Amino acid sequence: MKIPVIASSRSASLKVIIIAVLTLALLIPLGMVKNIVVDRQNNASAAALDIRNLWGGEQTVTGPILKLPYQQENQTVYGLNYVDEKFVYLLADELFINAKVATEVRYRGIHKVPVFSAIIKISGRVDFQALEVLGISSEKIRWSGVELFLGISDPMVVSQLPVVTVNAEDISFTAGGTGIDGIPSQLSAPLGKALDGLSTAKPVQLDISLAVNGSGSLQFLPLAENSEVTMAANWASPSFTGRQLPMVREVRDDGFEATWQSSHIGRKLPRAWLRGDDAQYVALQGAFGARFIQAVSLYQLIERSTKYAVLTIGLTFVAFFLMEVVAELRLHPLQYLLVGLANTLFFLLLLSLAEHVGFDFAYVASTFASTSLIAGYGAAILLRRLRALLMAGVLAALYLLLYMTLKAQSFALLAGSIGLWIALGAVMYLTRRINWYADSNGYQKQVGEG
Repeated sequence: MKIPVIASSRSASLKVIIIAVLTLALLIPLGMVKNIVVDRQNNASAAALDIRNLWGGEQTVTGPILKLPYQQENQTVYGLNYVDEKFVYLLADELFINAKVATEVRYRGIHKVPVFSAIIKISGRVDFQALEVLGISSEKIRWSGVELFLGISDPMVVSQLPVVTVNAEDISFTAGGTGIDGIPSQLSAPLGKALDGLSTAKPVQLDISLAVNGSGSLQFLPLAENSEVTMAANWASPSFTGRQLPMVREVRDDGFEATWQSSHIGRKLPRAWLRGDDAQYVALQGAFGARFIQAVSLYQLIERSTKYAVLTIGLTFVAFFLMEVVAELRLHPLQYLLVGLANTLFFLLLLSLAEHVGFDFAYVASTFASTSLIAGYGAAILLRRLRALLMAGVLAALYLLLYMTLKAQSFALLAGSIGLWIALGAVMYLTRRINWYADSNGYQKQVGEG
């Protein structure tokens, strides 16, 4: 069997050094492409922020919390009696929250942002007997001044007027409440008319309905002894976030359903308390819900693809170098540079096309453009069309490997590592019989081969 040889080890070493220098030099245009990706990503973030400012950002629903004024008799140091009005805060005994979320995509130019509209139903039962633990009887409560507070991250984007139903009476919420310290934005509803003359021996049922807009995430901080939150949405790639994960969840291609259950155990806020500033220790802490994310965004995919650019260019150079050795050709460094620039142009084409037609179609089109450009040029410099077709196959395999790595998500590192291992193994196999120390062109027999 004959073994291909190269002109000399000196010329081979020099060519390898030149190829390495060219690969490093191509980091300059690759860096420019990466800067363009970052710039376009910043433009997309600015467009997303603009949409969220108008539609609504991340929403967290906190509460509900009852604020009850009561009268406390005190005595001055001179023995004079007077009545002081204070406040007691009370949480629900049971709370059931049901959220129906409809998602859609809003556009700002060529950029798109997922947003949602949520219809939320909150049902709770309040047992006023919990006040007896603090020594507050129903006679001390000024029922006409009772208020219900509900925390909303951004009340400005509440799409429908929130209403609470108490004792068959509908009461509307108003914005701008500041009755609970620690909750930045609150809605309040006066329950005095519905609760006036109420006996603490009888629990009261609260039914709250509201509709909110938002983007990013929808979370709940249900403050009750026992709570259950159910959320259903037409979003196929949720990220469950917050202090706890759902007890039951079902993620489908057309959406998801999830149910959380929580209790007062571990909560730093008691069922009833007297100081309003205690709520600041738990406000917006312990919330849970779902984040409506895109599994891998367009610019994340392109940014990740540029991280493999040096490997793609390097393997392409290796393929041309092996073709040069096996076919006994002499390629000029400028020819390698042009091939590398064609590879670099792939990532710029991918970015510019993906913003208009989507990543998958843009990837196929950019692969075809880059591969055909290099193959057409290779037909001239490699002297034979068959060699150019072989190089086109190598490039197509490299781009296919890159695509599989980008789409692997959780297995991206594993897929990339395996792909590189296969590529290195192929190079080692194809070069295993090359005599790099030969000092003349031609073929020589391998001694001892059967």
